[in-house]
Amino acid sequence: MKIVRIIAACSILLIGLATLATAQETSNQTVTNSGQQGKATLAKASLKKIGFRALEWQAIHAGSTKEAEEIVGSLQKIGCEVTTEQHGDHLDVKYRCVEWKSLELATDQLIAQWSTWFAAKGMETVVVNPPANTKKATVKFRMLTSKTVHLHDPAATQKIITTLKLVGCQVAVNDHDGHKDVTFGCPNWTTIELPSDENAHAWQKWLDDSGFETQHTH
Repeated sequence: MKIVRIIAACSILLIGLATLATAQETSNQTVTNSGQQGKATLAKASLKKIGFRALEWQAIHAGSTKEAEEIVGSLQKIGCEVTTEQHGDHLDVKYRCVEWKSLELATDQLIAQWSTWFAAKGMETVVVNPPANTKKATVKFRMLTSKTVHLHDPAATQKIITTLKLVGCQVAVNDHDGHKDVTFGCPNWTTIELPSDENAHAWQKWLDDSGFETQHTH
């Protein structure tokens, strides 16, 4: 089990919670302040997104019960599975997030803050619509003509739908004779930012295998 050691856990977590509150408020205001539904849709579409997950259990050492409660609250707020256990003279907060979750954010600054926060927590990330001057590996993709696949395994189907929606694809799902028909496409070039070249190659392979046109930049 990988142990994530945080020197200033409390301050980092408070920044994370404050950033999450700002992101949610910004997202809500973007839609609420728009007088027309069409404007709200356009405003929402302009938001950036960061996806995250942790397939394996991670752990943070908490020096006090209060600190553990802050950590648990922060991780639960973004949808992680969290548990605690006594470990010697401290508490271990253990967490994972097997399915992709995402946050929609309004600025590159928020994206950078959350990318750093997730990296410190040992989480895998993907940023949709990253800054144009990003130095990290990126993959561009599109699918001009929508594609339909027939899927029978409910769990696998949901993972595919979640992943497609995560990166901004248009997805439609229909039940058909005991299976699901999933239709998806992405007519406009979309860019995702990955934490490493290895991650970028894995995403590009998945997109290629799924029928997308792709471009990879180191």
